Amino acid sequence: MFSFVVAHPPALVVFVLMGAFIMPTISHFRRSLCGPASCVIMLVALMCSFHLARFAMAGNTIKYAAGGWLPPWGIEVVINSFSAFILLIISFICLLILFYSTASLQTEIAYNAIGWYYTIFLLLVASMMGMAITNDIFNMYVFIEVTGISACALVLAKNTKMATDAAFKYLLLATVGSGFVLFGISLMYMITGNLNIDYVAMEFRQVYTQYPFLIWTVLSFFLVGFGIKSALFPLHLWLPDAHSSAPTSSSAILSGLVVKAYIVALLKFYYIIFGFELLDAIFIRHLILIMAASAMLFGSMFAFAQLDIKRRLAYSSVAQIGYVFLGIGLGSPLGMAAGIIHIFNHAVMKACLFMAAGAIYYQTGNKQVNKLQGLGYEMPITLGAFSIAALSMVGLPLFSGFISKWYLAQGSIEAGMPLFVGLIILSGLLNASYFLPIIWQAFFDVDQHKPKTFTLDAIPFPMAATLVVLALTIIYFGLNPEFPLTLAQQAVMIFLP
Repeated sequence: MFSFVVAHPPALVVFVLMGAFIMPTISHFRRSLCGPASCVIMLVALMCSFHLARFAMAGNTIKYAAGGWLPPWGIEVVINSFSAFILLIISFICLLILFYSTASLQTEIAYNAIGWYYTIFLLLVASMMGMAITNDIFNMYVFIEVTGISACALVLAKNTKMATDAAFKYLLLATVGSGFVLFGISLMYMITGNLNIDYVAMEFRQVYTQYPFLIWTVLSFFLVGFGIKSALFPLHLWLPDAHSSAPTSSSAILSGLVVKAYIVALLKFYYIIFGFELLDAIFIRHLILIMAASAMLFGSMFAFAQLDIKRRLAYSSVAQIGYVFLGIGLGSPLGMAAGIIHIFNHAVMKACLFMAAGAIYYQTGNKQVNKLQGLGYEMPITLGAFSIAALSMVGLPLFSGFISKWYLAQGSIEAGMPLFVGLIILSGLLNASYFLPIIWQAFFDVDQHKPKTFTLDAIPFPMAATLVVLALTIIYFGLNPEFPLTLAQQAVMIFLP
């Protein structure tokens, strides 16, 4: 099976897509099997992604021409260290989210909607995987649209007034972002006459001097379009409402993966087609750095002001997206590697935090961060996992978040911009200001009249097991970052040859 996937990489996307199509049939006969069936599909996808990642780590690149039509005429799929790494992240995080959802969804959405929820979820996964492996800019746009529509449907799944308002705002702004991206792609096609990314890049290097103002327009359109979709400050207005009003599993995939999928597309467009030198020459790189720095500061400040735990985590995502864009804007090998590895680290950390918040609400019905006194003794597994993920977000050593910030700091020095080292430290302190009070309340702010005895969390096994796995993942890759770091450093060679 693995050899078939290596020979035909689109089979992985088609497999997940077929899983989405058969989910309504499974729901019709036995709705309770939808969750386990989705987990099995995602487990197979994870095994295939891991095999592709090992293949890519050995220095191999797979280029597959769909239907036998060679580029530039046909659609090309490319598996390299970068796309394999993204596939691995998507399949690993989605497997854990799906396992968690088998217990959480029953209390968050209508029972008769569960089958359709898993249909949309797998459709979203397939489209994100397609974005990671396609080498065709129009094919990329198709996957972008499917991702956006599916994400809106996952926000709407609760079918409440708040969720409906959030989904409408998300759909409206996502449509605006899509318009900017499509217009940019159209201009690129007008300039180069190609849709294959490699051929667009080759043609572009021969003609770009003839279209100086048009190139600036294209780059600006891509930054605005993908900035809206990835919630880059100040284009993040849809994110807090969407993430806080969605079901927990939807919040986890939206914050952990969906916003990063658009960053993957932007990386391909910016660094493969245009290149670092052009981004630097016309100051797009500097604009990215300004927006990234603003996200790191203002996202954390807005998070500090939130009392709803999911809204606090949503604004925290705005700040964390700033770290990824900081690595992109620095353009140094270490900085770029740090930005890419933070795509993985943040996906794990934020999925853990959102699912811990969902577990807290499941057991206590509480959404407020100022009402968690002593909860660490009632829910030690949940609050323990939350604390590990939160400390990792702050950037303390021994946790995976420290790895991202350490290499971002080194990348800042390598790029000749040591000022960003201070910004990274300041952002970490701001992260601590809104995460540490939650941990303090849970474990140290305890009523003296209540005994300090630990009792096991009253949550289903899938929820507890998922939190434990994510927390252990954060610790493991904080101590042993070689595997994701190797893939990230190999990916940098694609963008900075």
